[in-house]
Amino acid sequence: MITISERTIQESAKDYALRVLMDNIIHLRLIPGEKLPEQELCQRLGISRTPFREAELELAQRKLIDIRPKIGTYVSYIDTELVEEVRHLRSVLEGEIAVMACRMLTKRDVDRLWTTLALWKVYINRQQEDGILRLDKAFHGMLYQLCGRRHWLELVEHIAPSFDRATILSFRCCPPQSTLQDHEQLVQAIQDRDEDRARQIARRHLYRYTEYISSIQAAFPDYFKDPAQFFEPPQRRL
Repeated sequence: MITISERTIQESAKDYALRVLMDNIIHLRLIPGEKLPEQELCQRLGISRTPFREAELELAQRKLIDIRPKIGTYVSYIDTELVEEVRHLRSVLEGEIAVMACRMLTKRDVDRLWTTLALWKVYINRQQEDGILRLDKAFHGMLYQLCGRRHWLELVEHIAPSFDRATILSFRCCPPQSTLQDHEQLVQAIQDRDEDRARQIARRHLYRYTEYISSIQAAFPDYFKDPAQFFEPPQRRL
């Protein structure tokens, strides 16, 4: 069942629809291959069809939905080639960020990273999927921001949703302890000002998806792009 959050005061109708739809797609409450019931979603969001369709166009540009004229709009299947491109780009950027962090971060900055990891452990122990992803993204985003690379972060966030869906599935079928250990080792390397080790850990961390992909696809085969997947799945109640 999808989650409809409250609309904030400053949000336009289009931005509100975009945020809610993206959140539900990323967290797989709207599953790959599922048809979006436009009329019902507009009613639940309290918006007209025009801003809803504007949000759909942006989601299509981000390859999160497929708009099929005269047929309907469907949540896109996860494209492993696209996810791999995002992973590769992030591994290059975050290897550099790790080196910059060794040179730039203060003790207070490093303490903030440790605090984020401590909270992340709480979500892992409680198996709270949404919190695990949120703190994982907060940790990486903090590194970009502390190193003064906000434009890099904007670029990564724009292309992140496809990768985020695969990350959510990895949390469901692969223990997150290895990911947590990567984060802890990275912060320790930054604290020790060990640039080579920090770069190595950052890139190894992003490589874990490649190690997990077979297990993820075996556990969730219907979520991934396949040339044979052109059927319309049964409708679910929202």
